Amino acid sequence: MAVVNEEELLSIGEFAALTRLSIKALRLYDDNGLLSPAHVDPASSYRYYRRNQRNRAILIGDLRRVDVPLALIAQILDGDAALPTFQNWWITEEERHVNRRGLGLYIKARLRREGQPPMDIQTRTVPERKLAVISKELFQPQLEEFIMSAFHELFSWAERNPGLRSLQTTREDPTYAIFHGPVTADASALVEVCIVIDGPAEPEGRITLKREPEHEEAFTTLTREGIEFPNILAAYDAVAMWVVQNGSPIEALPSREVYFADVINEPMDAEVCDIAYPYVPNAK
Repeated sequence: MAVVNEEELLSIGEFAALTRLSIKALRLYDDNGLLSPAHVDPASSYRYYRRNQRNRAILIGDLRRVDVPLALIAQILDGDAALPTFQNWWITEEERHVNRRGLGLYIKARLRREGQPPMDIQTRTVPERKLAVISKELFQPQLEEFIMSAFHELFSWAERNPGLRSLQTTREDPTYAIFHGPVTADASALVEVCIVIDGPAEPEGRITLKREPEHEEAFTTLTREGIEFPNILAAYDAVAMWVVQNGSPIEALPSREVYFADVINEPMDAEVCDIAYPYVPNAK
């Protein structure tokens, strides 16, 4: 066992002052294995630190000031890829901040009863359809990448099976993203990415097949700009409110985004998507 020279050590109070950290924080970092004291007095249980532990302590404090979780700090401090680990977390946090800021503006507009004129809500009868589906339970940061990769996989499968559908997304051959619950940074939900197909087919890999029955649908049409977050929330709210006033939602058929154009290649003012709620109309 190494001999500890107590003259070289700093008390927890002295170390706290030297690192701009509180004694409570130092105890927390010790309890979580991030910054253990160099010596703990067996009689008094007082914690003592070496001066060369200062840089690690300050880094931990700075990471906590930008809300890096303790578990991730451990990976940054003791992993082999400290900088990439932090950068990946930071990029995700910046995206989350942009979304929060946009959502904050949307909430303020609602509280002031401001915003766009009432949306044009239409209805249609959707025939029974056969769908090829890729589904996953996920959180919001995973959503965009999952939807893009799932559509790529579904269209590659359709191309290998000629005659199932057009390889273009149109109103006659739409694609769906079906949400079985709210998808946020803190709450996950099942998301289904679907393409409409016609004819015999076999599932492959993570692609499954299902049929949706004929149903009535309320919807509003959005431009590419309109589907950007948080703009898209207003459309979901408007259609949901219309359904509540004019019928009842179908629990087995959740809300969906129905795409009828190539979103990536369309200009921002082009119509690309319907926000739709399957519903049962009120009896007349």
